This record gives sequence, C-alpha cells and structure tokens, in this order.
Amino acid sequence: MKQSFDQEIRDALQQEPISVPASVHERTEQILDALPEKESKPKLFVLPRAVVRATQAAACILFVLLVLLPNVSVAYAKAVENIPVIGSLVEIFTIRNYFYSDDRHELDVQVPQVSDPGNQNASDLINKNVNQLTAAVIQQFYDELEITHDKGYGSIYIDYETVTNTDKWFTLKLTVTELAASSNTYFRFYHIDRTTGTYVTFGDLFDEADYPALEQLIIKQMRREMDENEDAVYWIDGAEAGESFTALSGTQNFYFDDAGNLVIVYNKYEVGPGSMGCPKIEISPQDFQAYLDHSNTAD
Repeated sequence: MKQSFDQEIRDALQQEPISVPASVHERTEQILDALPEKESKPKLFVLPRAVVRATQAAACILFVLLVLLPNVSVAYAKAVENIPVIGSLVEIFTIRNYFYSDDRHELDVQVPQVSDPGNQNASDLINKNVNQLTAAVIQQFYDELEITHDKGYGSIYIDYETVTNTDKWFTLKLTVTELAASSNTYFRFYHIDRTTGTYVTFGDLFDEADYPALEQLIIKQMRREMDENEDAVYWIDGAEAGESFTALSGTQNFYFDDAGNLVIVYNKYEVGPGSMGCPKIEISPQDFQAYLDHSNTAD
C-alpha cells in the first residue's frame, strides 16, 4: 500500500513542468521513506487495510500540503474544476496551488482558471497567460532557492480576485508580491467583453493616438493629489533617482469600477516611491468617453 501511494506522489512531482531543486526532492523522499511500513507479524489489534492506507496517505499529504507542492495531482485539479466559487456568469476557481516553506523562504501561489460559458476562446487566452506568468515566477523562486539555499531570504505570493463579473464585463486581477531585501508588488488585469466574447486589453479600447490626452488627465489627477496631500509623491517631472512618469501603453493595467470610472492601476515603484504603494488613478466617464473605441467594448 505504502509503495503504490509513495510512487503516486513521486510521479506527480516528476510531471510538474516546473523544475524543482534537488534539495526539495530530497526532503520529499526523506518524508516518504519515513512513513511506517505495514508489518507482517500478527498483532492483537490490527487496523483495517483502509485505515492503514488512509493514515499513510494523510501523513504524506500533510507534508505536501504544508511544505511542498499541494494539488499536484491531475485528479484533484479535475475535481476542483467542478466547484465554481465566484458568480454564475464566468466561473473562476483555483486549478493548482503551490506552497513551499522553510526557515528563510516561502512560496504560496494560487493559480486560477477562468471558464466563460459564452466564449471559451477568451478564457483560454487568459488561462494561458496566467499559467505562463505563474510558472515563470515559481521557476524564478526555485532557481534562487537553489543558489541561496541557507544564505538568503525570499518569499513570493500570488493571489487573485474577481474585480467585475457581469453579463457585460469580466475582469480578473492577479497580484504578485515579492519579499526579499525589499518588497515589490505588481498586478496583471485580464478582461473579457462578454457582449462580444473577446479578450480585451487597454490597446483594444483606446487608440494609441489618444494616449497623450489620457496621460494628461492622469497627470492632472496626480498633481491634484499632491496638492491635497503633502505625503503624496509622483515622478511626474522626474526624480533624483532618475525615474520618470510612465506613459500609457497597450498593456496598461486598468479596470472599470462600479461607478463607471476608468481606473488606471500602476505597479509599485512605477510612477512613485514605494511609500505610494500601487497607485490607482480614476478618470470619470465624461473625461474618457470621447476616447473610448465603442466598436471594441460593451456600451
């Protein structure tokens, strides 16, 4: 019983597309080998076979859940797919979770999967992008773990949330937080225009020729905030550190809030010092409506 279950875990780890350091695999092997073997000698009280297997499985699963890589089995992922947790319009669920922890490092990554019953093509694009991003971040963590091991410190967390989920619009936000000598946070927003069933970016909604006008609206909001709050700092005119205001691009992070405002979201250190966190700049509908490409979005 123990041998077959151990092999299932080992096979699952080998099927992972992410390269896990040998030291992590070694720890897994040690835990697996330490599981109690079923003795052949008769005992006065013998646990049923099902209980023995469940005990062995629980011990190994506990290690995988709390220390290494939970939810690596395909069967588990398939089961989770049938549990939508947010809304009935576009389903989103955790398809896989990665967790690692030692005295100096921690990894906690939730990988979402999106399913739009109206048009799966848009969902597939989001899922592909999310998988590529999370895999790259996780691989970076393990590569650095292999190098630093017991010398450095570092943690990475990836989480997600649904910003909007209506019959017209769906927006998913992915948050990546990196902690080392300093901290860094950045976002990725993914959008589906559900009236057209298409995956939409900032560049699809606004023409590049209108970016300068939109940038001026953003700068205006930043200056107003700095005038009203002496602690607010934006690198509009450049800074001693050599940073400067970041112009808009077709991949700009954004979303539409409940009031219909266009919210431009910047990553940490992108347009201001770390004390500003991840700034959000709101542009009212009356200000951005004239620049919106109505052919590519819902009314």
